[in-house]
Amino acid sequence: MILSLFFFIHSISASFVGGGVMPDGKVDKVVNDGVATNRWHAPVCGADMRVSFAPDWRALQDWNHARVGVGLGYWNMGHEQLGHAITPYIYMDVPLVRLRHFELGLRPGVGAAFVTKTYRNTVPEGHMFMDVMGANECIGSVTNLYFPEVIYVNFPIAKGWGLSLAGGWYHISNGSTRQPNSGYNIFAGELALKYDWSDVPEQKNVVDETEKNPKRWSLSLSGTAGGRQVYYKDNQTFVVASVHVSAYWHAHPIFRLGAGVDVFYDGAYIRRDTDFKKTNLAAVQPGDCWRVGLSVQPEFVVGSFTLGVHLGAYVHDPVKELEPYDLAIQSQTGRIEKPVFYAYDLLKAGSAGNPDGWLYTSVVLRYHLPWNIFLQGMMKSHMTKVEFVSVGMGFYY
Repeated sequence: MILSLFFFIHSISASFVGGGVMPDGKVDKVVNDGVATNRWHAPVCGADMRVSFAPDWRALQDWNHARVGVGLGYWNMGHEQLGHAITPYIYMDVPLVRLRHFELGLRPGVGAAFVTKTYRNTVPEGHMFMDVMGANECIGSVTNLYFPEVIYVNFPIAKGWGLSLAGGWYHISNGSTRQPNSGYNIFAGELALKYDWSDVPEQKNVVDETEKNPKRWSLSLSGTAGGRQVYYKDNQTFVVASVHVSAYWHAHPIFRLGAGVDVFYDGAYIRRDTDFKKTNLAAVQPGDCWRVGLSVQPEFVVGSFTLGVHLGAYVHDPVKELEPYDLAIQSQTGRIEKPVFYAYDLLKAGSAGNPDGWLYTSVVLRYHLPWNIFLQGMMKSHMTKVEFVSVGMGFYY
C-alpha cells in the first residue's frame, strides 16, 4: 500500500520557517547566561521539504479529500548551546475551505527530531549533574518526538504553481524519558513554494453498506505502560502506567465524543532523598503513586486510526499536597492541604518549582485491529510540560 502512494503524488513544496521559542525558564537561561528573563527567544529559523499524496482512500474522502504526506525539516535554534534539529515527519493536509483560487486547512503531523545539542554534550567535562551556566537544560536526549501543528492557506500563482502561508506550533521533546526535558515550544510562520501535479478529482463518496446502520455508541477499556525520568541529577527511570474506561458517542464518521475515568500510576512518587526541589518526596506516603481523573475525550477518526486530545481533571491526587516544594517543607507534616480544585499558574504547570495542578491533557493515538482490539500510544501533559509517554492496547465494544 505504501509503494502505491507514489502513483498518487499530489504536490511537492519547499518552505522557509521563522519564529521564536516560548519562554519556560530554561531556554531563556541558556541564551541569557543563566538568567531566566521570561522573554521569547528569537529568531529561530529553518527550512522544510514536503511531498503530499492524494490516494483514493475512503478515509480521506470523509475528510474533504484530505491528503497525506511526508516531510523533512531543519531548525536552527538561534544559539550555539541550543544547536540544530533535523525533523522527519508524516502529516495530513485537511482542507477546511476549498475554492478555485484559495484553500484554507489544517496540517497536523508527528515525527522525530534529532538534535545536535543536549544537556550531556553542553556540560564541560567533569561537571556532569552540576548547575553549569549555559548548559542546555531543555533537552536530555539526541532523539526526540516532533509535533508540527499548523494552519495553512494555499494560493495558485501560475499553472501548477502556488504559494502557501502557514503558522502554528512546533514541539520538540522526549516525553520525559530522559531528563532534563523542558523541550522546545516553537511558534513560527511559514512561506512555501509548491508545485501541484494534479487537481483533486470531483468524486462522490462511496456509501459503505455498514453506514446504513452506523454504530452510535461504544465502550472501551485500555491500558498503557512506559517509563520516565524526573530529575536529571538522580538519573533514574521509573515505571508509569495507566488504565482507562471510556464511553463514546459516534457523532459522525470522522468524529466521536467520549467521557471516561483515568487511573494513573507513577513510580516516581516514592519516598527518597533527592535534590529534586519540585515535589517534597521525603514526605511521600503509601498510595501517593496513584492519581484518578475524569476526562472529556473528543477524537477524530481517519480510517482505522483515531486521534484524540483528552482534557481531564484529577478527583484524587495526593501529589498536590507535596507541591510546591518550598511550601510543603515548611509545614509540620511536609504536606499542604488543598481542595480538589485550587488556584495555580496554568502556563507554568509542571515546570520546576511549580505544581502540576489539577488539569491534565492526553494526546491519544489508536490503531484499530480486527476482533475489537486496538493499539494505543499516549502522551500525558500538564499544559506545555510533558509528564510521560506510554504505549499499550485495549478493547472496545
